[in-house]
Amino acid sequence: REEAQAENLRKLLLAISADVRVLLVKLADRLHNMRTLDFMREDKRKRIAKETMDIYAPLAGRMGMQGMRQELEDLAFKHLQPEHYKAITSRLDEMKAEFADTINTIKVELTDRLKSDGIEARVSARVKSPWSIYTKIERKQIALEQLSDMIGFRVIVPTVPDCYRALGIVHTNW
Repeated sequence: REEAQAENLRKLLLAISADVRVLLVKLADRLHNMRTLDFMREDKRKRIAKETMDIYAPLAGRMGMQGMRQELEDLAFKHLQPEHYKAITSRLDEMKAEFADTINTIKVELTDRLKSDGIEARVSARVKSPWSIYTKIERKQIALEQLSDMIGFRVIVPTVPDCYRALGIVHTNW
């Protein structure tokens, strides 16, 4: 079985070297397969999920397709470590409900403070992905309850000087 996988990878790499669109199609196909993985036998799900985590998610990341990489990682994580996935996603769902008003208040307040300093900005918030939370928990050797940065804010400004000014405002106020 490992020989067949190695041969398939070799063929994929040869095809990519001829035309990078082959990789895009292969990544899209893998994402579709991962979205429908629930309908396969457990042994096959785990093998495909591991292969996705080891090969396809990193390839998507290298291609600059971070959204696809994140979804592939989260889907693979769901099948490789279902208990951890369920614990993290349950906590994230609780946080979304618990802090929805606070998140919106911070977005509005930050946007207003930037605007009052003459900086036009787009402020957005996002909950971090289950896989990224899991890797941080593992790396820091802490419990889920001890992790404080599961929500991230993104501030997009038009110029580099605005970026540094916005960073100063964030540091001063939060």
